[in-house]
Formats: sequence, C-alpha cells, structure tokens
Amino acid sequence: MFTRVVTSALFLASSIAQTVPLPQVQSASAAGNVSDYASCAAASWPGSTLGAEIIPQAPDDELRALLDEVDPANIEATILKLVSFGTRHTLSTQNSTTRGIGAARDWIASEFRKYAGASEGRMTVSVPSYIQPVASRIPFPTRISNVIAEIRGSEDPDRVYVISGHYDSRVTDVLNYDADAPGANDDASGVA
Repeated sequence: MFTRVVTSALFLASSIAQTVPLPQVQSASAAGNVSDYASCAAASWPGSTLGAEIIPQAPDDELRALLDEVDPANIEATILKLVSFGTRHTLSTQNSTTRGIGAARDWIASEFRKYAGASEGRMTVSVPSYIQPVASRIPFPTRISNVIAEIRGSEDPDRVYVISGHYDSRVTDVLNYDADAPGANDDASGVA
C-alpha cells in the first residue's frame, strides 16, 4: 500500500508539473531592476554573519599549562608501539603478548594503569568484554573488548568529558585478520 501511495504521489506531482505552467521569472535587468518574488532582495531572511572572520579563542592559563604537558615524543612512542603489534584486527590473536588486538588491548590497559597509579585513586581502568557470536564479518565467536579509563574530577566529580579512539586496525579485505595492518593513522594516532 505504501508503494502505491508513493507511486500515486509521484505520478500526481509529475502530472501537475507537466500541465500547470509556472510563472515566468525575469531577471532584475530585464524587469528594469525591479525586484521579483525570487530575488534575495524580496526575501525576509534573518541577518547573517556569513563571511565574518572567525577569531580563535586564546587558551586560558590553565589550558595552556595542560597543553604544555603534552609530549610529542610520547605520542610518537605510543603510535610506534601500537604499530609494532602488526595487526590490531578485531579477529586477530588475543593471547599473544607481541602481536594482534589482544596484545594491543593489554598494553593500552597497562599504560592506563600506570597513570592510574599516580592519580591518588581518582582514575580507574577497566576492560569490559563480551563474546560476539558469528555474524556478518565475524566468521567465528570473537571476544570484543574496550579499554576504559575513568578519571574523577577533584572539584566536580560528576562532570563528564568523553575522549575516545579505536585501537583496532585492518587491511582493505575486512576478513583478512592475519595481514599486517599497522594503522598508524587509523587510529593509533587517535589513541595516542
């Protein structure tokens, strides 16, 4: 029934378009510079700041201090470590300490736990997992894990900021979980 309604509506619309003549619109110059209903001058649109220069907000002292703590060498080392696992395909090995998504998962969790140790108890780390049954692009039951670090604020512990990245990687063939897929830009850089 829905198909019939849509078909009828499309037929009706195309019939009207073919039988009802549309008014001719003259250009402003042909009409003696007189505005017509299709011109922007006749439209009552709200004002616009389109084209206005956007001036970036300078970081305050607190943000600047935080940004100064970001170490480019640490970011590079993190990317290189994630690349060193060869592949981080979701279906890759989960019980090696040097290759596959399991090694990457365990390394990320251990790095977060190092930071948690210095957080005076405000940071917790968890690795929730579940078994994904056979499905499209999952040819065998597979453990899927997230690595979550949560830091409670000292002044506003209920305020939430979410920073995320994905630590898996793959080659073009989505079912090839053995080939190296270093994933430096997808998404080791986002994890770092």
